[in-house]
Amino acid sequence: MVEAADASHSRSQLGARRRLPAIVLTLLLSAGAQASDRATVPEPDGLWTGPMHGPVPATISGGTAIDTAALAALITEKDPVLIDVGPMPHKPDNIALEDWVPPLHRTIPGAIWLPGAGAGELAPKDEAWYRAWLEQLTGGDRAKPIVVFCHPDCWGSWNAAKRAIRDGYRAVHWYEAGIEGWQDAGHETRAVQPELPPETP
Repeated sequence: MVEAADASHSRSQLGARRRLPAIVLTLLLSAGAQASDRATVPEPDGLWTGPMHGPVPATISGGTAIDTAALAALITEKDPVLIDVGPMPHKPDNIALEDWVPPLHRTIPGAIWLPGAGAGELAPKDEAWYRAWLEQLTGGDRAKPIVVFCHPDCWGSWNAAKRAIRDGYRAVHWYEAGIEGWQDAGHETRAVQPELPPETP
């Protein structure tokens, strides 16, 4: 009886071991399918003018899409210009303007916050404002590394990076994971105030 039980237990373990590779393969294929789906989002011919939140490309022509590890290494080795183009917070309709305190905007240390720079369409004065910031932050060096980011699945950072590429900057990096990806990896953040376009006279 004991021998029979041992044999049954051995067959059970062998069956489990045989099933394990199949389970692992299924998970890997599933992950690959998700990555493939993610990579099939096409780049538009120009800037994106549709909804700002949604699936985005995995690439950016003329620039480099980077992940969190690559960004951390770039910051350590190259001291890039960091540009956060996350949107300004919106006041809830049920709170009076005089009672509303906007939440702090946290970003990657060293980044400058230029809300609105990734809009699909910018007025000429706002285009000039963004271009002037690029010139100032890079010292006019078109080879200076630039990293543009906002939030995950946000077209704003893609558009703003594409604008920099269009203006002749040759080391533009797009960090799609955004501030949430940076925080989730355990990196520090800091609160910043926005730099806004000048008001129209």
